[in-house]
Amino acid sequence: MMRSVLRIDRKHRGTATVEFALLSPFLLLLALGVAEFGWLIINSVMVTNVAASGARFFAGQRGTTTPYSDTNTQIKASASSLKSSNLSYATSVGNTSCSTDATCALDLNNAVKNGAVTSATVTVTYSPYKPLLAGAFPGVSNLLPQSLSATAVERVQ
Repeated sequence: MMRSVLRIDRKHRGTATVEFALLSPFLLLLALGVAEFGWLIINSVMVTNVAASGARFFAGQRGTTTPYSDTNTQIKASASSLKSSNLSYATSVGNTSCSTDATCALDLNNAVKNGAVTSATVTVTYSPYKPLLAGAFPGVSNLLPQSLSATAVERVQ
């Protein structure tokens, strides 16, 4: 009886090693895919947080003379974990885009006249987005976005 058990064991010796060798590339690919997706989500959340922080700050700048420059400083401070040279942003008050301190200050000051409710919008774009494993697997960069963008809207204070 004992010999038959040993004989069966010898027959199947190395089976687990062969199965692992066949499955390990797929498991590795799955693990790297999860890591890449996590990297994309983390960067997307960071860009969204930068936009929200910038919009909150920009909406409270009514009555100041340098709202655009101060918002730029706030956005760069909020994006400390992102590469700031890859960040670009746009601001608007209501439906009017503003890109200088003078126009933003004027638009923010006029935003709450006559009890009107006006929103301040900040759009942040992080481009180019660099995948975590772009060089490791050819074609991965084609599957992922080239830039990440987020828009946040706050009511002018």
